[in-house]
Amino acid sequence: MTTRILMLQGPASWFPTYLGRALMERGAEVIRVCLCPGDRLFWRGGTRTIDYRGTPEEWADWLEAHAVAWGITDLVCLGDGRFWHRCAIDRLGPTGVRVHVFEQGYLRPHFLTIERDGTGGTSRFPEDWTRIKNIADRASHHPNYQTSFAKYAAMDVAYNLANLIFGRLTHPSYRTHALDGPLKEWVGWIAKAIKWPYRKHALRRTLERFSRHRGPVFVMALQLETDFQIRHHGPVGGVDAAMRGAIENFANYAPNSALLVVKPHPLDNGWAGWRGRVAKAAAANGVADRVIVMDGGALEPLFPRLTGLVTINSTSGLSALRANCAVKTLGTAIYDLPGLTHRGSLDSFWQTPVLPEPDKVNTFVRALLAANQVPGGFDGSGVQDGAAGIAERILGLRPLGVVQHNLQRLDRMDRGSFCPSHAAP
Repeated sequence: MTTRILMLQGPASWFPTYLGRALMERGAEVIRVCLCPGDRLFWRGGTRTIDYRGTPEEWADWLEAHAVAWGITDLVCLGDGRFWHRCAIDRLGPTGVRVHVFEQGYLRPHFLTIERDGTGGTSRFPEDWTRIKNIADRASHHPNYQTSFAKYAAMDVAYNLANLIFGRLTHPSYRTHALDGPLKEWVGWIAKAIKWPYRKHALRRTLERFSRHRGPVFVMALQLETDFQIRHHGPVGGVDAAMRGAIENFANYAPNSALLVVKPHPLDNGWAGWRGRVAKAAAANGVADRVIVMDGGALEPLFPRLTGLVTINSTSGLSALRANCAVKTLGTAIYDLPGLTHRGSLDSFWQTPVLPEPDKVNTFVRALLAANQVPGGFDGSGVQDGAAGIAERILGLRPLGVVQHNLQRLDRMDRGSFCPSHAAP
């Protein structure tokens, strides 16, 4: 039986083209449905390309009818949270179409994630340690890749600019998954760039305060409100409510000698105004002198000094675990398992944070490597390897654990020597 793959949206880069070509080179037929001009801009990879110009309300019925007519066997898309993707998964999955969801890697950098049916809070990754250990026995390691934030940002601008200029003409009913439109995003980034001298000075003062502090130090790693792991698998009220709740809890239960560092996500566009929000919440709870904001920089230099890290479900939590740092999650996270994260309340975390068990951290990381991590990236030198690896996983050509070796890099990973999910761009 011919494998006939329906591809929906991917990242704003040439990765979908490379993935489409990799699938075709391995014998699959590829049909791409483009939902907006940006999808078209970076697509040169399929045998058939269809533009959907209907309304969101018509999407599921249209898709199911065409999937049947085309004989679709597999659905491939970036993430499982976008409206268009969620509808496709819910409608086509029950009909027997195999669903493959890819994302940035749980292990970052240099990895992509590919899973059946969903990622993050909807992942099928086992929670039973016996099964995790069995998977981990098949793992191996990976190479390094080079990426350019500037090039990726340029592709993102081109993608959104195409939608702004041509969207109403060619795809009038398309709605983006982002909470902020591209114009607002760009204005925010320009403002951040203008403020960089001030932000740099503020970051230096924060790091000096951090280095001088002699009591317990905790970090709260914030995420983006637009992230579907927040929208679908985070606490009610999102990142802002989680931040305010954590500061109130810190004020009530943390030792008086403790310091809390709140770190906005590096891809935050500045509109959230986290510095002001954090200051307001800290003052309201009487801990203005013990809560500071770290806007910029990387988390990795902080890990050896941290008493613990609080996050909703960011991959920074997994990086912290690999650095033997205690972690408390406030949402649904794939790594929130006994032996890894603090299983007690947030109240108790400030007092007696439970460290991860190194053997279990190693087993968990190796299981991820074997089960759903593919070496590569959405851009840069790893884009072709990433596309080939995901294509092989989709088609069942690559058994669990067959990835390239780089022992020195894995050793650095296990020591928690990087945390790109919160590194400054």
